[in-house]
Amino acid sequence: MNEQLSFGTKLLNGFLRVMVIVLVLILASVVVALILALFGVWS
Repeated sequence: MNEQLSFGTKLLNGFLRVMVIVLVLILASVVVALILALFGVWS
């Protein structure tokens, strides 16, 4: 039981970490795109 819980916890933590990294990258790209659009550099 304890090993299964620790394995599930590690799997969940890894999955959540990947999701957080993906969300941060998406938000950062959106912010950069908005800044470039504000300065008229984007297209």
